[in-house]
Amino acid sequence: MLKNKPMKTRPSLGILVALLFSLPGIAQQTYQPMSALNVEIDTIPVSFPEQEQFKNEVTGNTVKVLHAVENTGFQFYNSVSFRNDKEGIIAGGTRLRLRSTQDGGKHWKGFSFSGFANAFYSTAIYENQFYVVGASRYIFRNDDLNTEWEAFDVNTLGESKYALRHPKFYKIKFSLSGFGIIVGDNNGKPLVLKTTDKGAHWKKVKLNGLQTDEVSLSDVFIFPDDTIRLLSFTGNVYESSNEGKDWSLLRRGKEGESLNSIAFATKKEGYISGLQGLLLKTTDGGKTWEQIDTTVLGSGANISNLEYTKDHRLLLTTAESFQDEKNNAPIFSIDKEGKISPFLSAKGQTFVFDTYGLFLLNDNVFLLDRDKLYKIKV
Repeated sequence: MLKNKPMKTRPSLGILVALLFSLPGIAQQTYQPMSALNVEIDTIPVSFPEQEQFKNEVTGNTVKVLHAVENTGFQFYNSVSFRNDKEGIIAGGTRLRLRSTQDGGKHWKGFSFSGFANAFYSTAIYENQFYVVGASRYIFRNDDLNTEWEAFDVNTLGESKYALRHPKFYKIKFSLSGFGIIVGDNNGKPLVLKTTDKGAHWKKVKLNGLQTDEVSLSDVFIFPDDTIRLLSFTGNVYESSNEGKDWSLLRRGKEGESLNSIAFATKKEGYISGLQGLLLKTTDGGKTWEQIDTTVLGSGANISNLEYTKDHRLLLTTAESFQDEKNNAPIFSIDKEGKISPFLSAKGQTFVFDTYGLFLLNDNVFLLDRDKLYKIKV
């Protein structure tokens, strides 16, 4: 008696897709609303309807104070981004702390997304979307400051289930085309993520060409043609002209250096900066570098941010420098001849010299220190 052979059936397309996305490192890569994640979310309203103002003695223009921290011991902010004169965010720590405004700083809505002491480090805007990253495995995004924040879990990009469970992201930036880069580290190794679709999806970049002893990346600059230049904390500068597929070393850092910011006016001219007043300039695209005298910044200055204005003046902020009667400025400018001078100064105004946030929008400079957010007319 013949036995019936079992029929061979093909799995449906839906089953194959489900199996594919269940494999380690191929998890479905989408944003999830914060309410769907197992995180603690606090929402706190803060108001500054009567905004403090004072005169900038350098330019004669009025400076507005858009935000002030109530308790510096438990709150600090590292980054600021504004979409227009009304809508903006500041982000920092502790507990992944973020605040947003829709009326130019008169009223703020506060959030914290973690019960731990980790912090946000960087914010960015592309078109109508706000992005925030920091000491977290999530990329936070918001399309409209009236709606709920959502998060992209970068752990889904790892080669194994827990490969990217504890990354730190120090900077996020976008080019005009919507090409974006996030830099940082994960378990003592440099980490770069990229997006080619305006932040909708992210991929881990293979770092072919980086030094084998590289530990972490501190900043990134993206040119209009999507050429990328990376800066490491150890002072190495790398370049990629093919969206991160290959990297070449433009500068090898020196022992003892600690650098954290990079900015270019053109492919040839740019600066890198870091601790102990270290400021280096190149005029040949990174082949050679000249150290700039930064004595005017004060003793022990940490040059924390570099940004070019529309007229190619370089603005730089300082952190952990020492205030004196002669030098009461948290932000400086460098003209085309290389002269450094205060960009903001005011008698009777005390600045906290921990300035980590700098953002330029049209003719306005948003300056963020540990105490206050200033809006300065260029």
